Amino acid sequence: MMRRVDDSSDEPSTPEKSLAARKSRRRRRFGWLRRLGIGACVVDAEDDDEANSTSSSSCRSCAGKPGKALDRVKVRPYKKRSKELSAVYRGQEIRAHKGPIVAMKFSSDGQYLATGGEDGVVRVWRVVEGERPDELDFAEDDPSCVFFTVNENSELAPVNSSEGTKSKQDKSSKGQADPACVVIPHRTFALSQVPVHEFHGHDDAILDLSWSKNGDLISASMDKTARLWRVGCNSCLKVFFHNNYVTCVQFHPTSDNYFISGCIDGLVRIWDVRKCLVVDWANSKEIITAVCYRPDGKGVVVGTITGNCRYYDASENRLELESQVSLNGRKKSPLKRIVGFQYCPSDPKKLMVTSGDSQVRILDGVHIISNYKGLQSSSQVAASFTPDGDHIISASDDSRIYMWNHVNQLAPVTSRVKTVWSYERFFSNDVSIAIPWNASQSRNSISLACNIPSLRQEVSGDLCDIQDSSTSRCQTEDCLEDDNMFRLPSGNFTLSRAFLAESAPRGSATWPEEHLASNSATASTLRKSQYKFLKASCQNAATHAWGQVIVTASWDGHIRSFQNYGLPVQV
Repeated sequence: MMRRVDDSSDEPSTPEKSLAARKSRRRRRFGWLRRLGIGACVVDAEDDDEANSTSSSSCRSCAGKPGKALDRVKVRPYKKRSKELSAVYRGQEIRAHKGPIVAMKFSSDGQYLATGGEDGVVRVWRVVEGERPDELDFAEDDPSCVFFTVNENSELAPVNSSEGTKSKQDKSSKGQADPACVVIPHRTFALSQVPVHEFHGHDDAILDLSWSKNGDLISASMDKTARLWRVGCNSCLKVFFHNNYVTCVQFHPTSDNYFISGCIDGLVRIWDVRKCLVVDWANSKEIITAVCYRPDGKGVVVGTITGNCRYYDASENRLELESQVSLNGRKKSPLKRIVGFQYCPSDPKKLMVTSGDSQVRILDGVHIISNYKGLQSSSQVAASFTPDGDHIISASDDSRIYMWNHVNQLAPVTSRVKTVWSYERFFSNDVSIAIPWNASQSRNSISLACNIPSLRQEVSGDLCDIQDSSTSRCQTEDCLEDDNMFRLPSGNFTLSRAFLAESAPRGSATWPEEHLASNSATASTLRKSQYKFLKASCQNAATHAWGQVIVTASWDGHIRSFQNYGLPVQV
């Protein structure tokens, strides 16, 4: 079949017919790869014309300014009691490649993003700190939410919207948006507006990418090679030749000198990088569509087009078949092809398997323990764990990004497979890949655990008698001195002094109530409502996705970023 597609000898005599024939062969080839779940869904000829104007210079001109967008994305929960992606904002959009982006990976330290696609170019983007948006723009743009800012000391302060915001809320349709408690971080995610590297050398589409723990990058291509690159070096370091399309690669997790590759010829190979030689190989007798090392590097799991997962012992870089799991049963179908693997960051015994039948399964050893459903069409790319292992992110062919809560679904292992239907999703035009930013240390210092100040420390909803207001203010500040901490899973934040001072009742015991300034009363009421919303959000937060960054690639060659600033809310 491959020879029939690639070696067609009937060349038309005119340039127009020649161009049409090349596009026809290109569509047939990629259509065949798509059925295998290996390659991209390549856009039609109209997109080719648009892509021809794209170059590294167009990347510069089309890149958005980091952190400036305030476009809130509508997130739809399904069968969930709380929404964790309660305030997702769209960030940058960069025209990165000619045609579809097929592979995209963050480096192990989260400092670089590599992309590769149909144009055969590997581009590397640096993760930078974006400009912090103006918090008043948030409040005026979306008056349905309560807004806070957090500084580098993890101190919260409320955002005061202008008096015109209320009238704007009455007139604007955005006032009907879903309410949320929004915490605006002091740092935002962004990518460099131009790539720091453009690696040329492949003669055909990139199908997979893998970073080593020390920052080397390997790319797999339809030109029957894998190539080694390094940040800081513009030329290719090594070329690893195969007999056919290289569908998947992964570096050894503990040694940069070895990587594993999968190929259409059915062979899985372990390569010695320095010697540029195959150390060992195994024949799966099926087209290989995914490979993955165990976190300790002593084992390998291989996925095939028929839905088989083959477990190999890889000690001493020698492959010995241990067991095999079929996700397809006795029926062999391309829809059950293995699209990708990933071991859970919080539990290395758990393996996530994405298959072409729109299902994401969790395996413990050779046993399926849970099944995540909801994707509306067949899966072309693998799902990904968030860095803490709490959530699963995946793109779907229906131009939507899905997120499942993984940690809340953990249960004692039983003989019954747990099926999870609850998820959240949002739209991203023409999305092909969605991955979370893997720099968990950089998700700012906020985390959520339900440790909320008691009612006596609340800047109370029932304000103390105005006659005792001055005493109450002192007591409130003293009480909150040591116990005003709101905890969210990986850290905590506190109420700022400004928040406390403006929340407490104003005036002295000798002032009559009618002499209190009206703006003070308004400010106090505002702080009380903000505080209650914040408290409710934290109480809902067994887990949270605050600060989560999701980066997407699209079939039309764009990179887009999304960041969640919202705390969990009940739905």
